[in-house]
Amino acid sequence: MQGSKLTIQKEILILKFETQLEPLKLSLLKSLFIDSLLDQYSFDEAEALFFTTLNHVEQKNRTHLLFGESTFFKDQYFNVVNELKKNRPIQYVLGTAPFYGLEIQVNEATLIPRPETEELVHWVIQENKNTNLRILDIGTGSGCIALALKSCLSQAIISGCDISLDAIELASQNAKNLKLDVTFFQCDIINEEIPDGDIIISNPPYIAKSEKEQMDKNVLDYEPHLALFVENEDPLLFYKRIITKAKKQRSTLYFETSEFYYSELTEWLKSQELRYQWKSDFQGKNRMLKVWW
Repeated sequence: MQGSKLTIQKEILILKFETQLEPLKLSLLKSLFIDSLLDQYSFDEAEALFFTTLNHVEQKNRTHLLFGESTFFKDQYFNVVNELKKNRPIQYVLGTAPFYGLEIQVNEATLIPRPETEELVHWVIQENKNTNLRILDIGTGSGCIALALKSCLSQAIISGCDISLDAIELASQNAKNLKLDVTFFQCDIINEEIPDGDIIISNPPYIAKSEKEQMDKNVLDYEPHLALFVENEDPLLFYKRIITKAKKQRSTLYFETSEFYYSELTEWLKSQELRYQWKSDFQGKNRMLKVWW
């Protein structure tokens, strides 16, 4: 009963500040922002979400808060709170996500770029510096992989493909915004031939549909299932299909994978007499794979 009263009082307080025209102290805004999210997030998570929002809305940080600054944009912060309370990921709420030093536009048509994928990009860059090779990103989504590669490998000819036209449109917009010369096009890699590429990089769907119940609600409710899930019968379908088709052009392949399929995928690679190398991510999990001929 006491908790309900506190919740009502908090909502009344927020409504009061939302409707006032005067600026609001960032320190008080931070407290209201965090208190509104504590039913769903830990204090540390809610605080991190506040500072992410602060930087996005006003390009400010902790220093501005310590100096006692105020904001006239409090309604934008409360709008973010309302979306976060629906379990909507902060990247979709703000419409952007950081990736390998770039600011990438994202929406529900594309996956949210993740730190593990940055490690895959870094691996490719470290092994292919100053290259003018053709690089193809399969399942490009927001275009984050292809764009990050182009930002560091300026001489390379880079393109990205995806089955989703909405994803291709967003990736193309990201390329335009970042002024990076990357070509994006629609392609069904299961049923169509793979365009030529000296290097192919991919973070394809690899989560079996049977694993849905184990996933976070904010992922299931908002991120595109087309980019996440594969049929239970063959979770390695995309890896097998890409590797088999790329054999004709003898491309060097880099993949992001699931640690749960390490053994199964290794056995298949051995059966195909392929050369391969596993690389661990920052958590020590076998999540990155290189295949060559």
